[in-house]
Amino acid sequence: MNTSTHTDQHEVRVNDREQLIYLLTEAAEIEHGLMCTYLYAGWSLKQSASEGVTPAQLDAIERWRKEIRSVAMEEMAHLATVNNLLMSIGSPPHFRRQNFPVAAGYHPSSLVVRLAPLTRDTLAHFVYLERPEGMEMAQAKGFESPTSYERRPSATRLTPSLEDFDTVGHLYRGIQQGFENLAGRLGESALFVGSPDAQLGPDIMSMPGLVTVTNLRSALQAIEVIIEQGEGGGRNMENSEESHFARFVAMAAEYDAFLRDDPDFLPHRAIAFDPVMFAPLPGAPGCHVDARDSARVLDLANATYGLMLRLLASGTGIAAGGKARRRLEIDGAIGLMHVVHELGVLLTQLPAGSEFGPDATPHAGLNFHLPRSGLVLPQLGAGAALLAERANEIALALDVLAASIPALDAKLAGRLRELGAALAASEP
Repeated sequence: MNTSTHTDQHEVRVNDREQLIYLLTEAAEIEHGLMCTYLYAGWSLKQSASEGVTPAQLDAIERWRKEIRSVAMEEMAHLATVNNLLMSIGSPPHFRRQNFPVAAGYHPSSLVVRLAPLTRDTLAHFVYLERPEGMEMAQAKGFESPTSYERRPSATRLTPSLEDFDTVGHLYRGIQQGFENLAGRLGESALFVGSPDAQLGPDIMSMPGLVTVTNLRSALQAIEVIIEQGEGGGRNMENSEESHFARFVAMAAEYDAFLRDDPDFLPHRAIAFDPVMFAPLPGAPGCHVDARDSARVLDLANATYGLMLRLLASGTGIAAGGKARRRLEIDGAIGLMHVVHELGVLLTQLPAGSEFGPDATPHAGLNFHLPRSGLVLPQLGAGAALLAERANEIALALDVLAASIPALDAKLAGRLRELGAALAASEP
């Protein structure tokens, strides 16, 4: 059983710029992973009274859906802010992460990231993930780490290395101290060598909580915003009503009230835990989505998600694109989020396994699969052409699939074609 105790926490060590980049990279992957888990749980929620819930229960479910989507969008802002922190000290952005299910050891043993419908245990897990630093709490049932381990090396090394941290806030406090220490040792001008023009700011991406970073003050502010939105402002402010922690706690209390009145209350569809697109090795975790139509929708959803991330990465400005092109790429990525949403919800209505009939369980779900290929397109001249080519490939596949799956919105292909045309006509 995982528990959190403040008394035995150690400081997260940041000895040099490389270690700070390393920790910020893991922070980016955590924010990215949490965003995906929240979206997956939100898509699992039932959408009508015909699915076995009362009108009062459905009203609550609708509120939960909006809350979870709001939290997921704030995680997206956190991901963008962490990338601004990375770019401020000269690093490229980082939009990659491990594919689900994430293997033990990749993150600390207290941080288990997996895809699951919004069961009561899943909600308890969300509370645990967002808990304030120093709050003692047991991990939720079904989300325990398979083994207890430590990642921190016994000796300080020149090579960047893993650090242990008990909560996400613990990691960010270490990163915060790292910025302060390095700014004091190197000087702010030597630490913040990245071009501010490469970052995602209000002129390129309008998102509440997004902070651009140019100096120590703005770096510390960016980290404080992330901590406050997540856990509620630190160890003494865990009851902040707008924090992710407090919102999940309130949701859990309402969930419990419904269960007391109706022990059979089930707000989520019977979707798979840890769906995967490719057959897992024998004994490996994951529910293989291999029903024909489900697998094709999953393939399209993952391809669209991959294009969305590539647009985000390209839109950071690292590839030296002009402001108009960058806005197009970022706006295109945001537009694709809606397409991914539609396909993610559709998957929850389709069977996961080929051996099951159309009404069988579990149903499928989007697993946010990423290929090995890099997300940033460094060649400015070719970048738009490759992005447009990919958008048109996905549009064509959507056309073909819409002819055989009536529930698939045929208009989605048009959105991809419009994006492809805009990218093909854009100036560098």
